[in-house]
Amino acid sequence: MTQELTQQEISITSGEVCPVAHITWSGSARPALAGHAMFDQLRAAAPILKVPYGANGFFLVTEHEAALQVTQDAKTFPQPSVSMETGDPTKFILIPQLLNGADHMAWRRLLAPYFSPGRVEGWEEGVRARAVSLIEDLVEKGSCDFVKDFALRYPTAIFLQIFGLPLDQLDDFLTWESAILHPEGPDPIENRKHAVAAQTAVTQYFAQMISDRRAMDPKDRPAGIATDALNWEIADRPVSDDELTRFYLLMFMAGLDTVTSELSYGFLHLATHPEHRQQLADNLELAPKVTEELLRAYPIVNPGRQAAVDTEIAGCPIHVGDYVVVSLPSAGRDEAQHPNALEIDFNRPMSSHITFGAGPHRCLGSHLAREELNIAYEEWHRRIPNYWIDETPTEATAGMMALNSLQLRWKK
Repeated sequence: MTQELTQQEISITSGEVCPVAHITWSGSARPALAGHAMFDQLRAAAPILKVPYGANGFFLVTEHEAALQVTQDAKTFPQPSVSMETGDPTKFILIPQLLNGADHMAWRRLLAPYFSPGRVEGWEEGVRARAVSLIEDLVEKGSCDFVKDFALRYPTAIFLQIFGLPLDQLDDFLTWESAILHPEGPDPIENRKHAVAAQTAVTQYFAQMISDRRAMDPKDRPAGIATDALNWEIADRPVSDDELTRFYLLMFMAGLDTVTSELSYGFLHLATHPEHRQQLADNLELAPKVTEELLRAYPIVNPGRQAAVDTEIAGCPIHVGDYVVVSLPSAGRDEAQHPNALEIDFNRPMSSHITFGAGPHRCLGSHLAREELNIAYEEWHRRIPNYWIDETPTEATAGMMALNSLQLRWKK
């Protein structure tokens, strides 16, 4: 059965203080890249637009410079304390992502050594072995759903290894991850309910894991960040089990999905642009440049902030409590920052992109993400240099850009 696809309809009106974008949020799937095309259209209209949505609507930032203004100024635009959909207080305060001020910085200082370039370099052998194992299992099959068979399983297993969690839990983690970050229903409010239920299940899992490991003799605890964290201190006090649970939940969500989605869009591009695919296959040392250019062109995250004071963005008045969404998928394709932004050029003189965010909340795992992406592009094209799309891919309509599937085929 062919799944009906939904292309989001957009109309833009002048509004009282800044343009208003009326977006039809419906349908469980839409054509792949429809989300990026939507943000391209919105960016062409204005650097910031008001979007009616959920409880109170939000302001959408589309251009690079305005995105930097918001992400770099955490005092004016702190992490939100309420749900954009309902206006209710945020139920899961993820640590450290949704913390602000001194609390956030204390956690960042604690975590920074675990995700430093040197620490990540030490994981390269294990990351490469995981990629090679998954790819070699696929080579003789001649086809795969890239999202489910590689992009999801690759970073998830690495997350479990680094955190010291059992690999036999992989399928459970994938089920929870899909419910939280890849909702498939047409109603965003219902999707949010399912996501909260999955977050609750993951939280319960981590709470039980903490209890079990605290009961173990320290020398018998599995090695990894999950065990190290049991002895962490913040501001000269032990980190509580509740704080650990919320930290684990954030690491679960960030570690499982961002690389998955970036890989999916990257391989979609390479599968549909054989000249770029051949360029990489002929020179595997190009992989880091491929990673950076595809990160720039296909960002996936639309982070939210909430104004703490009356201010303005690109001339648009913003009031205390207003919800602001920064579209990194739009900012990465801003022609003012990246000339010929919609064209892929692996030899582009790279001006700074903000796909990993900017300011104090910039992605802590960016070094690990880059390593995973570099290795995946290199090792896949070492073994499967020529491939094509087997059927039209679709993407989810949630806030994070994500492909539902990517059917690839190649000659055995």
